[in-house]
Amino acid sequence: MDAIEKRARKLLDTELRKLGLHEDAYHVGCGADLDRNDQAAINAIAAALTPPEGFVLVPVDLEQGLRMWQAGIKARNTGGTVEAIYAAMIAARPEVTP
Repeated sequence: MDAIEKRARKLLDTELRKLGLHEDAYHVGCGADLDRNDQAAINAIAAALTPPEGFVLVPVDLEQGLRMWQAGIKARNTGGTVEAIYAAMIAARPEVTP
């Protein structure tokens, strides 16, 4: 089970518990085999958590981003400020609609 499926199972477990379906939630959360409905829900959640092909996740918080690519900041030969470059990166991400 990969990290995305684990996260999907945790999210489905939480939602099932909110509905009072504790036995179903336990079954999903413990890593057991799933019935078709639960597996379909896990697949949909995992797809929603997976970035589109060609995209990667980036932090929205500038400080987190700066820590991630601190080595690249030292070579600021791009002509733009770090803030402008980071704003352009965030603007390039795909829109997420509920």
